[in-house]
Amino acid sequence: MRVVELALENLRSYADLTLPLAPGATALIGPNGGGKTNVLEAIHLLARGDSPRAREDRELVRWGATTARARADVLRAESERRIELLLFAPLEDERRPRRRLLLDGAGKRPEDAGGELVVVAFFPEDVELLGAAPPARRRFLDAMLGQVERAHRRESRELRRILEQRNALLRAAREDMTPPEAELAFWDRELVRLAASISLRRAALVAELAEPFREATARFSGASGLELRYAGQVGGDTVDERAAAYEQLLREKRDRERWQGTTLVGPHRDDLSVTSAGRPLPTFASRGEHRSAVLALKLAEAGWLTARTGETPVFLLDDVLSELDPARRDALARAIPRDAQALLTAAVVTSLPDELRERAAVLPVRMGEVG
Repeated sequence: MRVVELALENLRSYADLTLPLAPGATALIGPNGGGKTNVLEAIHLLARGDSPRAREDRELVRWGATTARARADVLRAESERRIELLLFAPLEDERRPRRRLLLDGAGKRPEDAGGELVVVAFFPEDVELLGAAPPARRRFLDAMLGQVERAHRRESRELRRILEQRNALLRAAREDMTPPEAELAFWDRELVRLAASISLRRAALVAELAEPFREATARFSGASGLELRYAGQVGGDTVDERAAAYEQLLREKRDRERWQGTTLVGPHRDDLSVTSAGRPLPTFASRGEHRSAVLALKLAEAGWLTARTGETPVFLLDDVLSELDPARRDALARAIPRDAQALLTAAVVTSLPDELRERAAVLPVRMGEVG
């Protein structure tokens, strides 16, 4: 799997860019602020539907423009697809940004086009993934599953809607406006149904990642004994078992939920945990060890995606190498499959390990220009 050509129009610093991309490794070299990261961000946006840096679409539209466009021509083992995303800068009276997704020229819902381009991404924001608040790790798991599971993308979106509705009823109860029990019971059933499915899927994913994560961690830092596990509110090997456990937990937390006015039961309360001898990683690891653990997790992700899709994902590595010591840089370079398309950014070409520099196409980047 690879991106054959990327085209950007009024996206971030690029007014008009058409960029052919070679197989294998490509290094985007240039000063900070030159637009290197914007290229990787655009590919991430087309693959996963979101940006690792922007909270709103309006941040992606070039200043002074009203519309931005990103397009990728993707070559897969048995097909060629064109993914195109149009972003519209909202007017002041619009409540939310608008966007349109096209797959081979036809309008699609996000869950229908997901998985057409599969990426493993490492941006500077990911350095703190294992020490950040739990929502960051839940997003990591959901993004990984979302690239291969259409049902997970759909159910995650449904869960967000259900939580909004249920929380509104709970807030009404807290303000002595008791909601109809039948209405709350309906949202309870929907919550349990989705919570059981989503949490079981996440737990299975983490179980499959655990051993590759340990192996990759040992490769990067020599550390051993790190345990990766899904820290969920309930257990169960089947959807029915988890649904029964969630129903019981809802009964136990009913009064507390009404007092706090928010939903306290569901996969939005779960976490991804990394421990050593029972100690959470953030309590004992240095920044370098954190970075090595996150890199190991990303490599485990790549192996899982390859196994699930039958194709090697595209690697997006934004300034990953600059803070690694030579041994870890070399280990990362060797870990990237030679048949993978990998896009890396760096300020200077000499920061690339020899193994990557010898096989990478080097593209200089200046403001609004590549090559």
